[in-house]
Amino acid sequence: MLPIKFKFITISSIFLISIISTSCEEEQVLVVDDTIQPYFDLFEEEGSVRGKTIDLAAANIQGIQTIIEEDNVSGQCVVNSSTGAKTIRVNQAFWTTASALEKEFLIFHELGHCYLDRRHLDDTGASGNCNSMMYSGNSVCKMRYTNSTRTAYLDELFQ
Repeated sequence: MLPIKFKFITISSIFLISIISTSCEEEQVLVVDDTIQPYFDLFEEEGSVRGKTIDLAAANIQGIQTIIEEDNVSGQCVVNSSTGAKTIRVNQAFWTTASALEKEFLIFHELGHCYLDRRHLDDTGASGNCNSMMYSGNSVCKMRYTNSTRTAYLDELFQ
């Protein structure tokens, strides 16, 4: 049987070590660029209109502007292989010249990957237009995301 003094020191040491180890853990800070946040909010609203409960903050999805070196890449959904954290990376060169509708399309497409777990879909309608905003960009279909086609594309995205 251990003496009382030794038990107290052992329990105190374990308690102190557990406090130190938990206080040293890195707290994950959610980063969403101020220019991207309105599109995150709109994605949640559009999902809600279609009966989907979407909480991007709870899903810990970040959104940042950065330089993307790859040609013709406006955005990416990047998943950290060790933590599973998801970040939407937006090419600054694209963002500074894009219209509001183009920005919405890009963010919604990337959130389709990051949040909805959608893959690329290159189906083409009879008119030659893409059936989904989740097209790859390498397909033969033509993306016609306009104010008049927006509702149909969003209905398909959130179905």
